[in-house]
Amino acid sequence: MISNPIMEETEQFNIRLPKALLYDLEFISQHVKISRNDWIRLNLAKIIMDAKEEIIGKFEEKYVGGYLTDKEFKDFVGFNPTEGMKQLKDKKINDKKVGEQSFRNYVEKLAKGIEEKDSHFDRYMKKIINKVEKKRKKKKC
Repeated sequence: MISNPIMEETEQFNIRLPKALLYDLEFISQHVKISRNDWIRLNLAKIIMDAKEEIIGKFEEKYVGGYLTDKEFKDFVGFNPTEGMKQLKDKKINDKKVGEQSFRNYVEKLAKGIEEKDSHFDRYMKKIINKVEKKRKKKKC
């Protein structure tokens, strides 16, 4: 058997297609001047590569977001994360820590403000109560 230097090792894959789709495929084949098999092979390769890139991109996002370890990433996609991805992951983790600390600081300041308002409110209420009590004492006298 003569090997084809252009084609990699192949495996036959049979599918059933509706006749309407085959007619459309024949129409394309005639007007593009390419065989049906070559057109299907080319477009199927494009679809598969696009889908693979999308899936890998989602795993890259999960890795950079800190949801996957280096090992998990490699197990899922078959290669190690790049240095750029590692740097982005470290930056996001540091930013997240800073964000969490900022949020904690915000909540603490908010709580202190509420306590201060409560103490101001308490002092205000005590003044009112004292004034009311003084008025009552004057009325009794």
